[in-house]
Amino acid sequence: LLVDEFQDINDVQYGLVRAWSREGESLFVIGDPDQSIYGFRGAGGRCFERLRADLPGLREIRLLQNYRSTPEILNCSLSVISHNPGGARLLHPNRGSDAPVRLLTAGSDFSEAIFIAKEIGRMAGGVDMVESDASPSGRTVFRSFSDIAVLCRTHRQAELIEKCLRHDSIPCVVAGREDFLSSDEARGALGFFRFLLDAGDLPSLRAALKFCWGCPADLIEQAESLCRSVSGPCDPASLRAALGDRTALLPWILAVEEYTPLVRREKPRKLLERFLGERTPSKPMERLLNMAVFHADMPSFLQNLLLGQEADLRRASGKDYASGAVRLMTLHGSKGLEFPVVFLPGVRAGNIPLERPDRPADQEEERRLFFVGMTRAREELILLTAPEGSAFLEELPAEGVVSGPISDHKRRPDAEQMSLF
Repeated sequence: LLVDEFQDINDVQYGLVRAWSREGESLFVIGDPDQSIYGFRGAGGRCFERLRADLPGLREIRLLQNYRSTPEILNCSLSVISHNPGGARLLHPNRGSDAPVRLLTAGSDFSEAIFIAKEIGRMAGGVDMVESDASPSGRTVFRSFSDIAVLCRTHRQAELIEKCLRHDSIPCVVAGREDFLSSDEARGALGFFRFLLDAGDLPSLRAALKFCWGCPADLIEQAESLCRSVSGPCDPASLRAALGDRTALLPWILAVEEYTPLVRREKPRKLLERFLGERTPSKPMERLLNMAVFHADMPSFLQNLLLGQEADLRRASGKDYASGAVRLMTLHGSKGLEFPVVFLPGVRAGNIPLERPDRPADQEEERRLFFVGMTRAREELILLTAPEGSAFLEELPAEGVVSGPISDHKRRPDAEQMSLF
């Protein structure tokens, strides 16, 4: 029995692993307790200690070579995570030295977001000649937008950064499960197309009738009675025959007849644009359209929304999708990924570790989350903080880190008429 990402299992899954392996010849688990970041799902890195206690003859193979990050990035991240129980961590870098980790202080979230947009523009060669200068270290290393990721602690934090990237015409893909998917508009539209693919999906039918057609409870019950014994794809002819004199449901039936032949053929963005038709445009539906652009058909799109992990749920920031785009996501969504350049904004008190009135921060898990974010970077890591920085910043080493305020972006000098004489 082979179990990958063992650090992410909860107590019930641990019991299943032990039960499944009891009659087997061997159990092989792979994982890293320092990347256990899903405590809100019941996971905990203590599963390794529990397995050692349950299986005294357990053999451990430690992988101590790191092939991803530069020594500067690796030393900083190991210095932080070593403050968790377990003592100093040992990982040997297999890359040459590169740029030091930058720790920059911003006066506000807004100035932080502006800096990120300007710095990404400079790294990518600049959107104009003024922005195409060499880096602050004096090196001229131009990056493609897809080389760069911005990793945030919360989705709310990412919204301001996305706004600044769009303002500077920087292509961006936002990853993760966002709040707009819970809006009435999105639930109604998605429910309608789920119903077309499975007429027995009564919760989707209820969402479509309530949020798209504004049907009252009694009409929704009538529609449910038509579909209660149905399973599989929707059959418009049968629904029309069963409709009888229920004329109030006719607009819904007409939509079912129109879209049933298209739901498996047309691309989801085109289907959604047609379905929205004359409806009032809204921000949730604009974002849903920009998410649909990544999928070739409606069944795969709906399946991804249902089962996709954070990194699988992608949305283009603008109307048009560019294949080379900055990735904007949460720290949780970045697990398992890597990028040449990583920005970690908001490394400040109250945000990392995240403090909420209703739930005290788990310092050890928040430190692991910070460690995961730092180790997504291969070549450059830029940490952005505030005057009241995160306590984790005190755990960074003295060497390999360059600190300072965010530099004012170079402005074009005032024009001056040259004398011809």
